[in-house]
Amino acid sequence: MAKIEITLVSKKLFLRCDLSLPDLAQDTGIDLHTLSHLINSETNQNFKNYINLMRIGYFKEKMNDFGWKDLTVEQMVMACGFNSRATAHRAFIRHVGAAPSEYLKLHRGQYDHRTVPKKRYNFG
Repeated sequence: MAKIEITLVSKKLFLRCDLSLPDLAQDTGIDLHTLSHLINSETNQNFKNYINLMRIGYFKEKMNDFGWKDLTVEQMVMACGFNSRATAHRAFIRHVGAAPSEYLKLHRGQYDHRTVPKKRYNFG
């Protein structure tokens, strides 16, 4: 499992909306059947749910980044690897108990304009 997680995180494979189990098997060098068995038995999740949990974790991690403050919920979930807002909605309801937009309203921090880096100009 460590090899699987290291590969997924270091290469940010979970952000690919088209990531498949055969793709991950190729990237890890683990036999497809063994890979599937490991994910199912070690996480009690199937491949898609396991990857969606990683995407949800990334969403939670990034949602308060200043660079994400003007993104729509749809843009955020797409940046997390979901292939549609509907897929993200189903995954969030299943694993978090709230839609991405609801989760965002409840957990997003307020931005402090004083922490935004100011542009510096060089006039000479």
